[in-house]
Amino acid sequence: MLLQGVVSTTEVVSNFDDFIDAVVGGKPQAVKRDGDVIIALSLDQMRELLTTYPLKYEYEVDEDGRFAGSICEIESIVADGATVEELRLNLANQLIEYANDYLSDFSRYFNAPNTRPHFPYVVRVSLEDDVASVASLLHGDDQGDGEKQGEGDSLLRSVVDYVEKNKARHFGKVIEDNNAILKAQEDKN
Repeated sequence: MLLQGVVSTTEVVSNFDDFIDAVVGGKPQAVKRDGDVIIALSLDQMRELLTTYPLKYEYEVDEDGRFAGSICEIESIVADGATVEELRLNLANQLIEYANDYLSDFSRYFNAPNTRPHFPYVVRVSLEDDVASVASLLHGDDQGDGEKQGEGDSLLRSVVDYVEKNKARHFGKVIEDNNAILKAQEDKN
């Protein structure tokens, strides 16, 4: 292992305050016990590490003027809102719910090939204090916050189809909302 200064659990237990100070005021530390190694990071170090995992969302406007969107990195998270900001907050709420589900049943989610890649995003969300701070992590797919609009019915249809296929896992209210969005979209056509 290339990490310098791997310490034993005995050393950590004996000098716990010094160990914490070394992590918080210095650098990540590796701890070894019987061949298992864990890495200790400060909250700031973890947040910095996870900045390479941006959360983007896309949306379209339906005929009623509502905004329907999804999170690009976790396709099953969809929501709608009367405004883009309301959509962003609703997506953030869904993301928090998903992160809580993921961490509550970590072994199942982390070991499933389709949800394992969500892990860094889940950790990133879990480090935030409230819905507003999670919403601030969400950025539109285009430059700045000029969100992507108008890929027609295909994006909405694919999101709704995905959710319909996977609704047993979670997101009861989202399913109802998506069905309403799809119906409105179909009525438009």
